[in-house]
Amino acid sequence: MASTKKSPAHGRKFVRSFLFSVRIDSPLARLHVLTKLFAILALSLVIVQFINTEAPDPIGTILLILLTLLALHLCGVLRWVFRSYLLVIFPALLGMALVWVAFNPDPRGGVLLEIPIYSGELDIGISLGLGLFLAVLIGWYVVRKEIFWGLVGGIALAVAITSLLGNPSLTFARVPFFHPLTVIVSRNNLTVAVTKALGYGGMIFISLMLVMTTRDIEFIGVMRQVRIPYVVAFFVSTMLRSLNMALVDYGTIRQAQVARGVSLRRKNLFQVIADMAYMAVPLTASILRRSSEVGDAILIRGFTMKAKEPTEFHEVRPFTLADGVVVGVCILFLIATFGFHLNLTRWMGIL
Repeated sequence: MASTKKSPAHGRKFVRSFLFSVRIDSPLARLHVLTKLFAILALSLVIVQFINTEAPDPIGTILLILLTLLALHLCGVLRWVFRSYLLVIFPALLGMALVWVAFNPDPRGGVLLEIPIYSGELDIGISLGLGLFLAVLIGWYVVRKEIFWGLVGGIALAVAITSLLGNPSLTFARVPFFHPLTVIVSRNNLTVAVTKALGYGGMIFISLMLVMTTRDIEFIGVMRQVRIPYVVAFFVSTMLRSLNMALVDYGTIRQAQVARGVSLRRKNLFQVIADMAYMAVPLTASILRRSSEVGDAILIRGFTMKAKEPTEFHEVRPFTLADGVVVGVCILFLIATFGFHLNLTRWMGIL
């Protein structure tokens, strides 16, 4: 006889968190909120030590990122992370690394590349490349009401023409400004730049472990455990629940707009802003209506600001052995990093 896979008693595999949904039986979903908060703080401090400019540890940073991604994968939210933040996180981290290399020249470790990009003087005038770029950008915006492809086309045309014909220019004035800037790519500053970019990316993923694997009701349970006044806990619970429902309403309103063909029209920047304003009107009305309903429900149940314990709160998560293990591992990380100055990259003899 074929065996059937066991499912949760309530028949649900996922439960809604602050962002998206999380597996009910995942490791992070079973941890106490205070444990996750402590783990996030501890791992963030470890990463801060790993991205130290004087002794960067890219290997340790990569291992922490892999550990975080594994935890998000076990919770079933990793695909949502990459689907929602892929186009934001990685370009931002790449830009951060490039900015560090450009503005922090460090010849230690051997210079790999040296590029002078600014002479220290600002030329006020116009050139062939600049004229072509502005002409394409302005013309594209006038005709198509778009900016991005105008930028791409203007840069491509300017580079192509100036590479063939040169870039003749007419200079009206030359003003000293700032100091000469030369991009020096060395082994040391490249390692620091990559480590810092990875470290800040790791902090982002670690923070997402909390907001993507925690329910609003768990925060309320923690507030009751630490004896926060009931009025404060109730206010926070109402705010968090309204925020959660606002995200659901946003998705519903957005789908209704798509069904009406709103996203099929070509739009310029002002039309996009107008669409956001149109979405804000029904969303605000929905939030106000729900607030009124919550207020009526509170009055019906006899809630008053003077009541100390008007009702019992049963959804309180106790501390378990898993919480103790996670806290202990985080403490060991802190001791190894700050007490013994653990640097996996140097320990492995890579740098």
